[in-house]
Amino acid sequence: MAERSAGRPRDPEADNAILTAAFDLFLERGLDGTSIEQVAKRAGVTRATVYRRFATKEELLFSVIELPRTVAALDPERMAVAPPEETLKAWAALMSTPQTIQLLRRIVGASADNFALMRRYWELFIAPRRAVLYDVIRPGFPPGTDLSLVVDLVGGALFYRALSRPEQHSAAELEAYLHRVLDQVGYRP
Repeated sequence: MAERSAGRPRDPEADNAILTAAFDLFLERGLDGTSIEQVAKRAGVTRATVYRRFATKEELLFSVIELPRTVAALDPERMAVAPPEETLKAWAALMSTPQTIQLLRRIVGASADNFALMRRYWELFIAPRRAVLYDVIRPGFPPGTDLSLVVDLVGGALFYRALSRPEQHSAAELEAYLHRVLDQVGYRP
């Protein structure tokens, strides 16, 4: 969110309405098809209210990415202390929701014309979680294993399965798939 200026405290209901409206519009129309004006109208607030919280549409998108409740389990600080199994369950749960899949498809599609968007998504969401994942999975691999490559292989397989297949996968199916992929790359907890 944009830095808050001094003055009246923010209305949490307005914050929630803005994020919910933006989430729905990004899913329906994508980043390029969504305007701050549309978000404000759907949220029942003024454009100025949205701009006071988010300087750009991209900033709003990155706040929306953190919106699904399942993302809380993937907070890097929480991942660092949670058992690896909990992290696997959290990734599977996140990647099993139709809204997450649609939002990821929108981000990937928009990044073709706006690679800075993908770079920012990487920096804000992916990179901090990858850094923790190395420590989470390290005990399951022999010394000298290229953990960056392992995370690429496992993450790539999960994203490919979730994003490219027309059928919807349940959290349990994706978790079982993650276990099979990890087993194939030599993970031994």
